[in-house]
Amino acid sequence: MTVSASIQLAFLTGAVSLGYGLFGGFLLKRYRGIGVKSLAAFSILWGANYLSASLVVYVLASNGITAQGQLHSLSLPETTQLVLISTTPLSGLFTVAGIFAWLWFALRYTRRIGRREKVAVAALGGLTFLVATLNGFVGAAATFEFISIDPDFRTSFHRFASAVEVLGTGVAVGVGIGLLYETAANHRPFRQQAVVGLSVPIVFPWLVRNLYRFGLVTGFQSISILRIASLSVGFAGLWLAVTEYDLFDQLPASRSVGRQTAFEASDSAIVVINNEGNVSDLNPAARELFSVSAFDTVGASLDDLLPATVDSSEFRDGEPITVRMPNSETVVEAVMTTATDDSGTPIGRTIVFTDITAERRRQQRIQVLNRVLRHNLRNDLNVAKGYVDVMADGGGGGTKPYQRKIETLLDDLVTIGKKAQNTEHVLDADPLAESATPLPALITDALDSVAEEYDDVPVSGSVPKSTAVRINPMVIGSIIEELIENAVRHTDSMVTVSYDDESTTLIVADEGPGIHDNEIAVLDNAQETDLEHGSGLGLWLVKWGTDSFGGSVEFDTDETGTRVRVSIPADLVEETA
Repeated sequence: MTVSASIQLAFLTGAVSLGYGLFGGFLLKRYRGIGVKSLAAFSILWGANYLSASLVVYVLASNGITAQGQLHSLSLPETTQLVLISTTPLSGLFTVAGIFAWLWFALRYTRRIGRREKVAVAALGGLTFLVATLNGFVGAAATFEFISIDPDFRTSFHRFASAVEVLGTGVAVGVGIGLLYETAANHRPFRQQAVVGLSVPIVFPWLVRNLYRFGLVTGFQSISILRIASLSVGFAGLWLAVTEYDLFDQLPASRSVGRQTAFEASDSAIVVINNEGNVSDLNPAARELFSVSAFDTVGASLDDLLPATVDSSEFRDGEPITVRMPNSETVVEAVMTTATDDSGTPIGRTIVFTDITAERRRQQRIQVLNRVLRHNLRNDLNVAKGYVDVMADGGGGGTKPYQRKIETLLDDLVTIGKKAQNTEHVLDADPLAESATPLPALITDALDSVAEEYDDVPVSGSVPKSTAVRINPMVIGSIIEELIENAVRHTDSMVTVSYDDESTTLIVADEGPGIHDNEIAVLDNAQETDLEHGSGLGLWLVKWGTDSFGGSVEFDTDETGTRVRVSIPADLVEETA
């Protein structure tokens, strides 16, 4: 093993290392996109690492040192010793920084980087870097006797630091290769050949470094040959991965980012559970739907998340079930899908909760309108037709009574038509308004409208003049008008309109016979059936209109009369001058 051969190999190692640095510059100039900067940083750091290593070999070989075992009998000029002391920790710095830059590339290229990944890489990389740099500096300084360290302590610390560096860098290399391989298996344009091309620049030089570290290869000539071979193979793999396999034209991370973005931004609530039925993840929409936080929910049972009325055993793969959220009008449809790995083994389940409240309301409105057209119009027209037939036959007691009955029926049909049209306008309108309307003015307008049909409207009560609501006047005005008209139509006594400022509730009360129980039951159940339905559209207009601006309506009927309470959200109520 000659000195000249070691020097020549050191120059050749430096030349190959310089190629890595130039390749990093080429990446930054030629390409754009996810992972370009981190792969370029790896290439530059990797080149700097082995360039410094070749410098050390050159300095030692120039002083006649050609093997690791000769370091303990060094007699070098002080300037040369200082150079070696400074370059040795630099080698550790470049090695760790280069490996973790490569890991960062693998993370960036294959998936979206979250806070946890950043913290994990920073913690592992920082610890490994600190220990490796300190180990190199202490070892070089102690070798040249710039500092005095107990030999046993130095040996123990060297073993500890070496184990930490090997473990830290090994984990980084293993995780990076695992991510690349997984992506190649799931992202077809990204080939496994590209994984090999990206892995060899890091794996082979890392193995060679540890062969030298643990004394398995001690000669500078042998280690230089291994470095040159591993670096050359790695450079070829890196070049092919980037140029031949279109590395930065595929960007598998966009697939992962797209999926993660879709998961996070989806309006549908998505819950991911493992095979044990525990929550693994849930998106912001799910956290809002169930009013929970990820911290309190992840790891808990799915049954703890679901409403008490729903059991997780009810879920069947691909079969939708309906879930009504407690203390809410919200109705969601839940569909469960089982996720499997490449071998078909179940690895978890995903449940998507889609809000179908609006669809249910639309179906309900169609059902009600259909019932009105089918029941009221058909029945009233049949009765009117019967009266017409009687009148056509001369009428036993004259035609006047039948004429009045027909007119009454036709008036009722006209009223139903007007209510249907008014209901349509209310439902089509934007329920909220930018400016507030005084509540007393809305009540006055409603009274004037009712007075056009009824000669005497006995209404009492008072509402604070300063109370105003930011609700579309047509929506809230139609509700108030319907309640007053309904009360006037069913009682000869006084109708009272009042407002509870504390609960922001408008109350319309009368002393009439009250609303039939079946009418209230239909509204409470939010649907009509052939055996149970309301008599008209009026109360539905009140319910649907109130729901539209986020309020609620409550009917209280007893022997003393009826009280209808319309609760208005407090944030829609203002006090005016």
